[in-house]
Formats: sequence, structure tokens, C-alpha cells
Amino acid sequence: MLRSATARLLASRTYTPRLDAEVLLRNVLGIDRTELFARLQEPVDPIKRSEFERLVDRRIEGCPVAYLTGEREFMGLPFIVSPAVLIPRPGTEQLVEWAGRWLTWRPDAMVVDVGTGSGAIILSLAQSAKSWTGRAIGIDISEAAVEIAKTNRSRLNLQDRVELIVGDLLKPVIEPIDLILANLPYLTPGQIMENPELAAEPRIALDGGDDGMTQVRRLIADIPRVLRTTGALVLELDPGHVTEAVREATTHLPEARIHVEHDLENRERFVIVERINKLRSEKVDGNTGER
Repeated sequence: MLRSATARLLASRTYTPRLDAEVLLRNVLGIDRTELFARLQEPVDPIKRSEFERLVDRRIEGCPVAYLTGEREFMGLPFIVSPAVLIPRPGTEQLVEWAGRWLTWRPDAMVVDVGTGSGAIILSLAQSAKSWTGRAIGIDISEAAVEIAKTNRSRLNLQDRVELIVGDLLKPVIEPIDLILANLPYLTPGQIMENPELAAEPRIALDGGDDGMTQVRRLIADIPRVLRTTGALVLELDPGHVTEAVREATTHLPEARIHVEHDLENRERFVIVERINKLRSEKVDGNTGER
């Protein structure tokens, strides 16, 4: 069954045919990878076999494995996903890891995750940053996405830890924020059309407008209203949009320190904007003559 499914998936130009076949079969049988290999010589119940073949057919048609299994692992945690939310990517774990390090020295910080989707970023951060006791909020414009995030929140038992809100970017927030995390839609319509793997994912979570920067610009323009003078903003972006995002951030937050971090493939991916308290900065820098 595995060989046959792998061959069919390979012929359909699926990127990871063997892995996809294994994940789908394990899902149908309700077993882990170790048990799968231990039982490779066993026959499979005809009903389970039919279910597996149906999932393989849907994968060949372009449905992502995560939607077929209903789950995706992120930061070592299982997250429920559906076509209502973007599938969490491993690369985004770098954003969570950076935030965790930042919060080590700011345990009372208020953190807002904009465009939370399945809740993977804010929920995994709340689960992993053990010393952080500040307020945690996830916001998404999609009611369906927030419902998925609430399901994940319940599964992780974080109901009393993370607040989830339906809203447009930062509009629901009026109090000062210490840390803003955002993995907003940043693809152009052309980029979406060129990648058939994205066809099943929600357009609202992918489409960043004609140049991919519509939502990012709107967010950055609103940052001065809510970000504390000692706060930070972290954006995950398409590498091609990093320069524009830095330019926008410099315009709206001229006092900020801005730097770019690379992803695991050494591409510019994360723009980090750290707002500086002007009076404190001038007092400190006055001792050295630096600015």
C-alpha cells in the first residue's frame, strides 16, 4: 500500500510522496511511525484501506496533508487545522523562539499576535515561555479562524492564559502593547497562482494585495498608536518585501532600532523593530557621544 501510494503521489509531482503516504496511513490506522514500521508486513482491514486510498486521491487532487489529517505539529505541539486557517510552517517557529528570548527579561509584557489563524504562534509561546505571566492576545479578522484557535486553546488548556479576538489588525486594542508578532498575508496574487500547493489554503490568509504589502503597511502605520516606547514588533515576510517593510517602519517609527534576521535557508525573513525611549536613549548615548 505504501509503495503504491508513493508511486502515485510521485507521478502527481507531490513534493514529499513517501512522507505524505506514511502520514496518511498512520492517520488512518491511528499509530505512530515506529509502530507503522513494526507492522509493515501485516494486512490492512479493507475499510481502512479504502479510507487510505480516498485520502491519497484527495492529496493527488492538491489537498494538503494537514487538512486531510486535521492536524499539524508546531513547536512540538499538535494544532487542529482546517481550510479556514493557514497551515503553520516550521520556519515560523523562529519567530516564536525570538519572542521567547525577548520575554525572558520582560515577564510582565503584554503580547499581541496579529493574524493569529490557528493560534499556533501565541499559544505555543504561552505554552513554552514559562517565566512569562503577562497578558496574551491573538487577533484575526476571520471568525472561522478564531474558532479553530479557540479549539486549540482548549486542547492546550490555555483558556485562562490567552485571549482570542475577532478583529481587523490592531483595531480591537487600545492599551499599550509591549510585543507585537505578525505573520500577515504577504503574497501577491501572482505568487499564489504560481504555487498549486497553496490552492486549498484560505486566500484571506495569503493575499497581501497587488504588491503583497497591503496589510503589512496598514499594521506598521498603526504601530505608533499602541506600541510602548520600549516595545518591539516582529514581522515575518516574503524576502522580497523586507526592504519595503524596513522603509515603512523607519517612516512611522524614526526613533526605532530596526534589524533583519535570516531564516534557516539564509533568506531575509524577519524584520524586528525595537522602539527606543528617546529620553532614555539620549541620556545613555550622551555619555559616549553616540546616537
